[in-house]
Formats: sequence, C-alpha cells, structure tokens
Amino acid sequence: MSRYLTLLCLSLLLSVGCGRRDESLAEVKGDITFCGQPAVAEVLFEPLKANGQSGGRASTATSAADGRFRLALDETQNGAKIGQHRVTIRVQQIERPKNNESGTKTGERMIGALKVVQLAREVHSGTNQFYFRLTF
Repeated sequence: MSRYLTLLCLSLLLSVGCGRRDESLAEVKGDITFCGQPAVAEVLFEPLKANGQSGGRASTATSAADGRFRLALDETQNGAKIGQHRVTIRVQQIERPKNNESGTKTGERMIGALKVVQLAREVHSGTNQFYFRLTF
C-alpha cells in the first residue's frame, strides 16, 4: 500500500511541474543590423512598471552572426514578460564585405563595443518580431 501511495504522490508531483508555460511570457525574436550589416549583439529586454522603474528580471539574447536573436528569461523559459520594456542593445561585432586583390569579396570583422543603444518596446502576447536597424 505504501509503495502505491509513494508512486501516486510522485506522479502527481511530476505532473504539476511538467508542461506548464508561464502565461506572462511571450516569444520575442528578430534581427539586428549595424550600418546595413548583420551584427552580433547582446540584447536585453528589461520589463518596466507603469512608473518607468524596473519591473523584474530581464530577458536576454546574443544575436548570431546573421543578426538573428531569440530572447530567453532563463535556460528553461524562452521569451520576455508581456508589457513595456527598456531595450538595451550592445553591438559587439559586424562583418563588412571588402574587395581583396583578386576583386572577390572577403569578410572583415570589426570587434569591440561598437554601439550601445537604449530603446523602448512593448511585448504583446503571442509572437513578437523586432527588427533593429542601427547606425552610428
């Protein structure tokens, strides 16, 4: 009897924690370019309260070499809190095509904190797509 009760309690415990999705989060993805080129950048979406103060844990991402990113709140939860956000983008690297001696294009990498910008964006329920086109 106690073995059956233990298994029942264990299965109830596992079912409560599994498959639950945080309804206060929404998917956020997009891409970043800097001076017309895809950029590797750190992206931070910090939720804001109505008074403009920080409203909780930020979602982050690092864009890929093609500039695309997808936010995550942590290792287990993708997305960002629904609502108004302060967005910080720190461009780390871009690849610029340049002609070499044979006339073909090669990639020239620029590395370092090239640009830091803060913006405001609102995250809605569902899927959010943001395209950040940054310049000097």
